[in-house]
Amino acid sequence: MLSNDRLRGCHVALITPMTPCGSMMVIDYEKLYGLIDRCLDAGVAGLLFAGTTGQSATLSHAEQIELCARGIEYARDYAAARGRPVTCLASAGSNATAEALHLTQHIAETSHPDGLLHVTGYYNNPPQEGLLRHFETVADLAERYDSAIILYNIPGRTGSRIEAETVIRLARHPGIAAVKDATGDLDSLARIRAETDPDAFALLSGEDHLVSAIIRLGGIGVISASANRWPAAFQRLADLANAGDFEAADELQAALQPCVDAVFSVKNPIPLHRMFGAGLRPPLVTVDELSDEHRARVTRLIDTAEAIERFPHVD
Repeated sequence: MLSNDRLRGCHVALITPMTPCGSMMVIDYEKLYGLIDRCLDAGVAGLLFAGTTGQSATLSHAEQIELCARGIEYARDYAAARGRPVTCLASAGSNATAEALHLTQHIAETSHPDGLLHVTGYYNNPPQEGLLRHFETVADLAERYDSAIILYNIPGRTGSRIEAETVIRLARHPGIAAVKDATGDLDSLARIRAETDPDAFALLSGEDHLVSAIIRLGGIGVISASANRWPAAFQRLADLANAGDFEAADELQAALQPCVDAVFSVKNPIPLHRMFGAGLRPPLVTVDELSDEHRARVTRLIDTAEAIERFPHVD
């Protein structure tokens, strides 16, 4: 099962680079493999495939299953050749329970990920009783594949929030290992930490600007979009906070703020694809396709972030 040791530190929510093929945009696996190399060489604890940052909403089921299989196989081979561990996570969520079960089964059978990320019920916005049943059903299936799920609480994207009481109830399920929290509600997280078993249920930051704060509350890591571009700095941030050196962690967190501002200057993952020269799939557009005003602002923030040469407490 997915232990805290496998979730501690920084896990990069990888972009899914695209490249033109005729009139289509297809997955650029060579660029993806290069990004995996870069992140693992920087020392990150793990990788997430096909998440929000990975354009999962634009992928067919077949593409998502193949992406996870090829990406995880490559990452594990690359890490093994260097004698280091890597935690591989895969997004398999949906607002339809049947679809979430389909993706969970096929990704588990083809990729054998360490854990599966499952998002809340976007669009249909189910009541808490529905979310409880949905996540328990998916977790039951994940357990059959010797895996576990991570709840993904991101109401800003989905319009659906897992309330603290529901997270606390779900945390008792042996097939639910953690929550990736992108609510920004530190009071709610403090309650979840106080009323769940920290050895059996992990708190992970889903907000790149709150990594230090969430670990201070009892979290153990982050699943980060910004770490695509700055993997070593975000891994170091998590390490410092997990070691209890919050003075240094807070200093590094503040120094990384321009990077977070750039990554989220327009809908993620558009800025990251600019940084890596990678294509996007519609309805996402490139930075160059934004209006003049937005393009100038986003470009300025990206240039500012990429001009930073050193971060405090990062070798």
